[in-house]
Amino acid sequence: MNVLVTGGAGSVGRFVVDELRTRGHEVTVAGRREGLQITGARYVSLDCTDYAAVLEQMDKHDSVVHLAAIPQPDKAASQKIFDINCRGTYNVYQACADAGIKKLVISSSVNALGFFYGNKPLPIQYFPVDEEHPTLCSDPYSFSKKINEETGQYYWEKDGISSIAIRIPWVRPCPPGQDRLKVQRDEVDTFFRIRNLWIWIDARDSARAFADALEKPYEGFHVLHVNDNVNTAGIPSRELAARFYPEVTQWKQPVEGMEALISCRKAKELLGWEPIFNTQLD
Repeated sequence: MNVLVTGGAGSVGRFVVDELRTRGHEVTVAGRREGLQITGARYVSLDCTDYAAVLEQMDKHDSVVHLAAIPQPDKAASQKIFDINCRGTYNVYQACADAGIKKLVISSSVNALGFFYGNKPLPIQYFPVDEEHPTLCSDPYSFSKKINEETGQYYWEKDGISSIAIRIPWVRPCPPGQDRLKVQRDEVDTFFRIRNLWIWIDARDSARAFADALEKPYEGFHVLHVNDNVNTAGIPSRELAARFYPEVTQWKQPVEGMEALISCRKAKELLGWEPIFNTQLD
């Protein structure tokens, strides 16, 4: 396939580009900066809020991975976050529709649930959290990701574009020889308590998820959580839940040992995706 990857020079995008190239795809990377050189890929300067410019690129490609976005709420004013994240995504979908492209993968976030950045706590209703769990967005970044998921559903219903919004957590770049990150148990009360229910993903596994979502056959719009199979705390997950969420008594699926408190079952069933660069503690 000839794949356009917006935001392909970013911290997640560069791994996605490498994975797509490894699988034999022709890749064009699009970004806001001028004159970048990307090994093994063509680079174009593109502002996704410029619809005409986005549409022009679609004529040269047959599928799209859309990663371009402001990545967190403290990086820009809320109006700019909404403009770039939401209008940019809308433009990409509309350009795909106008160009007849029927396959699109976008980057969502675990923050579409509404916690971590939000100024209101998300009421957890059950564990493990999945794609059906209610959301409560109270910051512009999380809200933008939720809006983009609604955009994906809209374009499936309107134009029959099959697409996946991949909800990634904190993506951990793992250079060779550093595949494991040891976490001290006394840190659970501080840093990792707010780290998205103690989940993360290796950057290479996130890239595999985007590539799988582009290649595998499916119809419709789907939201998928992808994360490591185990929690980051090194403590049994039911102990974590009892300690920090004693009010949550419903368990939607069995969770054993350090198995993650956010479920990736849907990604595994729809795409056959499985994390292979596990960060499981010794």
